[in-house]
Amino acid sequence: MKHDILSLGEESLNIEVIAGKIHSCRSKNITKKGLRIFDQNKIYSYSYVGEISDEQFLRTSTSKMAVGTPCDFSLPPKTEMQISDDESMQEPLSAILKVFESSKQKLARFEDRFTFSGKFRRQYRRRSLQNDQGMQLKSVYGMNEWNYFFKEKGSAQIIDGYFGETARTVDVEDVLDKNLPFIEAYSRILKIKSGSYPVLFISDDILLSKIMESFIADKYCTGAALYSGKLNAPIVSSAFSLYDINHSPEHGIYRKFDDEGTVRRLPNLPLIERGVMKNIIADLRSAKKYGIEATGNGRRNFDSAVTTNFNSLVVGAGKRSTQDILKSLEDCIVVFMGWGGEFTDQGDFSTPLQLSYLLKKGAIAGRLPQLTVKTTTQDMFGSRLIEIASDAFQKTTHSPSIFSEMNVYLN
Repeated sequence: MKHDILSLGEESLNIEVIAGKIHSCRSKNITKKGLRIFDQNKIYSYSYVGEISDEQFLRTSTSKMAVGTPCDFSLPPKTEMQISDDESMQEPLSAILKVFESSKQKLARFEDRFTFSGKFRRQYRRRSLQNDQGMQLKSVYGMNEWNYFFKEKGSAQIIDGYFGETARTVDVEDVLDKNLPFIEAYSRILKIKSGSYPVLFISDDILLSKIMESFIADKYCTGAALYSGKLNAPIVSSAFSLYDINHSPEHGIYRKFDDEGTVRRLPNLPLIERGVMKNIIADLRSAKKYGIEATGNGRRNFDSAVTTNFNSLVVGAGKRSTQDILKSLEDCIVVFMGWGGEFTDQGDFSTPLQLSYLLKKGAIAGRLPQLTVKTTTQDMFGSRLIEIASDAFQKTTHSPSIFSEMNVYLN
């Protein structure tokens, strides 16, 4: 019987901060394993948390095989690969304490107006996949994550805003230098008329969520995606490109091999290039089903089945920096919190803005009241796309800033 074992390990130091003070400090060193056994065109899956040898895991699982799921695809060929980002591993776990102390000093001048709570985590991650056919794939790297939620004293809201970063190396100065001027302007509330404005979302995740569906094989090939049938055709502005990136150490992306063992030839797979739809993504199952190539996008946890998903979506960079574009715009709404939005099947998009600011020629004019923005996928990446920046609002963010004209309404 063929089998493969996915092993996930994490050693970390986690710090929780409440009201600017360390509330708890917890270390963790844990291993999780997921086993798949392939027998008579079926997959039998098992999981385990803790230390156990691969031999014992296989032996105990084989003795209790029950219900399997159909399997009609072949496994990848024998491959050996080891990815180790030594630079990201150099700092000790305790280095995250320095991050907290550095941020606390910078935030001290705001403590009479705001309460800051958050989390800090420094971790070493291990990921390996091996099978009985000789496959040996392994990645080892370090990662840092920290964030602050802030609340104005006397506010009725659960939170009023947040900031932070996730990166292989931490740049507290850059994050705070970019965010603290907006906190300073928080109490300067402006009036604004409903209308059409340039808008910049600090995080583009919500903006990409609808267009992403069109690149997943099951959606695209069944005609359920917004851009089904548009492969190799223009779908958005020629200024817009989108890539699925599986290896970029500077941004903390280490997925040269996926969770099935597929090693993709291109680290930057073009999904959209100069407005033209170029590729869709597939795991082994969907590749076999639709007669296309597996793209190294089979994702699973130690205790879950494989799904088709992206590694890391990154927008193609433009020529001017985020700050240069902001300085060139008479008005621009910068969105820090826009939660609760949704797309229709046709690509229409609307979301409330809980925290946004108006900038004039790059200068912060003040905080805006709660607003609602409306646009469509076709407009924001097509006819109403203003410009793609060469960088992101924060240095460690993957994708550059997207400036698009949207309809804005007072709530």
